[in-house]
Formats: sequence, structure tokens, C-alpha cells
Amino acid sequence: MNQNKTLLAASICAALAAGSAQAATFNVTTNADAGAGSLRQALIDAGANAEVDVIELSAISGQTIALTSGALYSSGDEITINGAGATIDAGGDSRVIEAYASDLTLNNLTITGGDSFDGKGSGPGGGIYAKYGDLTLNNTTVTGNTAGAPGGGIAIAGYYSDVTINDSVISGNTGSGYAGGLLAYTDSGNISISGSTISGNSVAGGGQLPPPPGPNNTGSNLAQRLAARLSDPEQRPAALQGELPAGGQGGGGVLGGGYGNVEIVDSTITGNSAAFGAGLVAIAGYLTVEGSTFSANQADQFGGAGVLQAKYEIVLSNSTVSGNSSGDINGGIAFYSGGGGGGGGGARGDVAPIRIEFTTVTGNSAVDIGGVGISSYYGTSIVGSVISGNTAATDPDIGFEPGSNTTADVSASLIGVDSSSGTLNLDTASATLLGQDPLLGPLADNGGPTFTHLPGAGSPLIDAIPSGEAGCGTTVVVDQRGEARPQGEGCDIGALESLAGAPPLPEILPVPALDRIGLWLMAGLLAVAGVFGSRRRERKPRVS
Repeated sequence: MNQNKTLLAASICAALAAGSAQAATFNVTTNADAGAGSLRQALIDAGANAEVDVIELSAISGQTIALTSGALYSSGDEITINGAGATIDAGGDSRVIEAYASDLTLNNLTITGGDSFDGKGSGPGGGIYAKYGDLTLNNTTVTGNTAGAPGGGIAIAGYYSDVTINDSVISGNTGSGYAGGLLAYTDSGNISISGSTISGNSVAGGGQLPPPPGPNNTGSNLAQRLAARLSDPEQRPAALQGELPAGGQGGGGVLGGGYGNVEIVDSTITGNSAAFGAGLVAIAGYLTVEGSTFSANQADQFGGAGVLQAKYEIVLSNSTVSGNSSGDINGGIAFYSGGGGGGGGGARGDVAPIRIEFTTVTGNSAVDIGGVGISSYYGTSIVGSVISGNTAATDPDIGFEPGSNTTADVSASLIGVDSSSGTLNLDTASATLLGQDPLLGPLADNGGPTFTHLPGAGSPLIDAIPSGEAGCGTTVVVDQRGEARPQGEGCDIGALESLAGAPPLPEILPVPALDRIGLWLMAGLLAVAGVFGSRRRERKPRVS
């Protein structure tokens, strides 16, 4: 038996050594589109090698390769391109890169000027189109690309494809139907975005809502509800009477497909626009967003900051949702968990499938549900978070989808206005803080990789959570910036911890709090009284 194991180990080592020996580095020495020393020729040579290969662009560091003979192509290979700060520009005449059954890694590169229209029609992925392989971007920028189909900047399709994006930028791309910046249709693959920015992407087109993004109909719950709401003139809100918006549909980014994990860490999703889920539509088995900021995203109809949907569990922690808007429902984040597309509801351990932890949601606006919208067939927990200062005629801070579980357990948190569409089970601390002004400073660079809101002097958020409670100092040991918690006698509520010894913000004057009657009166003065009747009709449980 031992001899057999030794022979097997020797065979594996020999095979690995043989594969390593065949791998090669191909040096690009010219920024010409084709010919000897070009990137196009290096890809051809690497493809013929059919092993793990590296293409090195250091000899043309910082230069631009202007494509004149179509997209660069890779098939059946595993390639790393070290870009050395070079730019590949398709000039609007073709895609930039196409990869089929290839594992592709791009380092320190800019992809721009791509257009997926090929003279016969337009497919996905204006900048990068990858099918049946893994895609990794490190310190790479994908900007100014266009597709007449989903995925203006990047489109990757593959049931088991993994997508990894580190310290990269996806900005200023335009897709059609959905996914202006990034479309990752992976079903069972995993998606990780870290230290990156998805910004200024938009979605063109119109017509019907897109089909669910996965073969398992993961998105059908959301799509059906939106379609029903928008197709019935009797239920359509006053803000959308008449012509429906001629703009786009879903998502600066559309991620996932059903069973894989989606993880977004230390990233910024900002300034994207679409009809719904403007910042991000993320659909997964397990979905985690940590240390990230959603800001200034704008939806015509639904989910300004984005739509987070998972079969099993969603965790939003140490994050900020600020200044997003919607012309209809849910200016901030919309959560969907369990029951969607045949999903289960089994969160890890004895925790709720939707968990909002040490997060700040403020300054978002909509006609209906300004901050957080929840549709969960199981449960929601809100811990150590501030959801306040959002604007809507009905449920300015938090609202629930009828027909789902319309309750949330709230502990050590500050909620501005109680929900009229569900029940918040407030612990003693949260009940005391209900309706108080959190006295937050503006969204700003307060240190760390993302913008945040710092509590001002006298804020009720400061040191509000005793050490050892709600995870303070035990399971929750850093804030959104990565600074230690707690800094004082206890942890601050929200995404940011006030630093000990740092000068506080100037005292922020409290904003007069409006009770629910005051909010209704304000709505009347803004001439949106027609919204309320449609709201009542719309809040009937819907068949999904």
C-alpha cells in the first residue's frame, strides 16, 4: 500500500513538473495591433502552447494598444496578462477581449472603447466577454465600453465560472436591458469583489423587464412583482402615470445566478442609473456585503442603491447606504430572501436570513419606502444600525413587502420613523432611541477605503452599545474603515466608530423630527396625494 502511494505521488509530481516546463512567458514589445511582438500575436502563441502562460507588457508600460482588426481572442487556455499600466482601446469598432473556455487574469490594465456590435447584431460584454471560464481582475479599469445587450463593461457566462475583482474600477459603461457595468451570470460559481469601485454605469433600452438571471428562476419573485406593478395602470404610482420611463432596466452590476456565493468587501457602488436596482442587483445562495458604500445611485422605478436577493442568507455589515433615490419604491436597499425562485430559507445557524449589522442607512429618497425595503419569508434582524433621515411619503425609513414576513427583530439600533407596513420588535435600547436624530455628519472621506458618515458631537449613537453586548468588542471588533471597536466606553451605533482622541465634528443642529401626521401633511403639500390611494391598492398581497 505504501509503495502504491509513493508511486502515485511520484506520478503526480512528474505530471506537475511536465506542465510547469511547458508554461512560458510571452513578452509584448510593440503597441501595434498585430504582428511580431504584439499582444494579439502573444495570445495566438500562448493559445498554441495550451498551458498556463503569462503575457508581459512591461516593455510598453503605460502605452495604448489601438485595436484595428477586431477583438483580442483566447480559447481553451489559462492566461495571465500583466498590463504594466497599458491601455487596450477598441475605438468603438469591436469588443476588446473575448475569451472562450479560458481562465483569464488581467493585472494593471485598462480596457476601453469596446462595443459588442459586430455588424450582424449586438451581444453581451462590450469590453470583456468571457464564456465558460474564470475571470480575475487585479488593479484593472474597465471604462467607456458599450453593449447593445447586458453587460456594457463586462459579461461573463458559465454555470461554474468564478469571478474575482480586486482593487479595480468598472465605470462609465453602458449596457442594454440590464447590467451597465458588470454582468456575471454564473449559477453555481462564486463572485468576489474587493476594494473596487462600480460607478457611473447606466442601462439603456426599455420594453419588458428582463427574464430571471439564472436557469433556476432565482429572480422570478422580483421580476413578477415588478412586472405586475408596472403593467397595471390602476396600481402604478402617480409618479409613473402616463409613459413609463424610456431609460434602462436593471443594475449597474448584475451578479450571480442562484447557488453560488457573492461577496462584496471594502467597495464603492456609486452614481449608477437604471430602471431598478440601479447600483447593484446581486442574486446568490449566500450574499455578504461588508465595509462597502452605496451612494448617489438613481433608479427610475425601484431600488435606488440596489436589490440584494439570496436563497439562504443576506448579511449587510459595517456598510453605508446614502443619498440613493428611486422615482417609485425603495430609494435605498431592497432585500429579498427565501421563497424566491424555489429557494429555501435555511440561514447558517440560528440566525435570520436577512441580517443588517452595524450599518448606516440615511439620506435616501423615494415615493414609497425611502431607506430599507424587506421581503423575507423567514426573518430579519437589525443590530447596531442606524436607519434614519430617509425620505418618502410612506415608510420613509423601513417598509415591508405584503405577503412576506413583515417583522424584524431590532436591537441596539436607531430607527427614525417606525414602519407602517410591518412590525419592528424593538429591544429596550432601540425603543428609547426610536425617532431621535442621529446627528450624522455628511458623507465624506473619514479615512478607510470608502466614504462614510461620522457621528457629530452629542450624537446619541456614540458609545451607545456597552462592550460585550450586540457583539461589541467580541464578534464586532472593527468599523467600516477597519478601525478598532470600541474606542470609548462602548461601541457606536452604525458603520463608523468615533475615534478616541480625535476632534469631534462641530455640533450638528437637530433636524426637527416629523411624526407620521407631519409626514402626511408634507406629502400633501408636495402634491402627491394621488400616491396614497395607489399605495393602498398596491399593498395587497401579490401572487408570485
